[in-house]
Amino acid sequence: MIKVKKISIVSVLVLAICLLVGSAFAFAADKVYTIRFAHGLPGTHHVAIEYANWAKMIKEESNGRLNVKIYPGGQLYTDTNLISAVRTGACEMGSVYTFNLASIVPEYKIFVIPAVIIGRDTLLKVIEGDIGEKLFAKTEEKGIKPLGWVVWSIGGEEMGIISKKPIHVPSDMKGMVVRSMGPEQAQYFEEYCGASSAMVPGAELYMAMQRGTLNASVATFSHLVDRKLHEVAPNICLFPVASYPNVLIMNKDFYDRLPEDLQQVIDDVTAKIQQESYKESAYVYQVYSLKAKEAIAGRGEVYIPTLEEYALWTKDIEDFWKRMTAKTPEVYDLIMEVQNLK
Repeated sequence: MIKVKKISIVSVLVLAICLLVGSAFAFAADKVYTIRFAHGLPGTHHVAIEYANWAKMIKEESNGRLNVKIYPGGQLYTDTNLISAVRTGACEMGSVYTFNLASIVPEYKIFVIPAVIIGRDTLLKVIEGDIGEKLFAKTEEKGIKPLGWVVWSIGGEEMGIISKKPIHVPSDMKGMVVRSMGPEQAQYFEEYCGASSAMVPGAELYMAMQRGTLNASVATFSHLVDRKLHEVAPNICLFPVASYPNVLIMNKDFYDRLPEDLQQVIDDVTAKIQQESYKESAYVYQVYSLKAKEAIAGRGEVYIPTLEEYALWTKDIEDFWKRMTAKTPEVYDLIMEVQNLK
């Protein structure tokens, strides 16, 4: 009798444990995870709309188990603070520029240093190939899970230098004050153009151009149109001064703690959004190039340098790359890897 009681007690305990474990699994399966997604673009921007679609698809594909709250326009964190916020878990997710990521992974400077990435085909080869994998691996080592790319701002195609007066060759910028996006660009403008640089927030760019604090700026067709910069700078010279694909990033600990099926949802939806961004950016380029030409008609120009003029913009460019990466030779190696892409 004593043995039977002992067995019965053990059986009850085992049964209770099984029920508890089963309940825990059931609870985990029904648990809703909230993702705070911050970015610096206005909610009406075409890329911000892609982010809203990402959030909608995430909720649908996860059957409501992933709930995304989007904070556009720097409401939650500014671009400069967003990487740190995601890294520490203060915010689960964000969209950042490659020049922001260069602060923790110097190799992202390949997107920032002038004339490294030329054209849409090269950009896609970079982000979809071994170079993109290397960059994401280094990012993950920093405690950040890179999810995917969003393409929209391609130097030489829809990005260049906007200005008050026409610019065709580097010497046309002599004496100008230009808004650049980092020390490498600032050095380029100083050496090649005889121009000085100033760092001005995007929200203050119109006023700076209007007042003459700035004479030129790195910008895109969409900047020219949506921010009405054509009113104060009705010229754009299309030159591959940089390319700025955005990167969707997530706190690595948060991602790793998610059930595998939800991780797969995030991966799959992000891959779809990345592919959609290729089509969307090509469409937007066509639309905004027409809008920009209409906006500046009779007052300015959209200019593409001739081969002879382009040679002036890129004279001894490899020597420039070497000097700009003297303290980070790994960046130079990656630059040369980009040049050898086929």
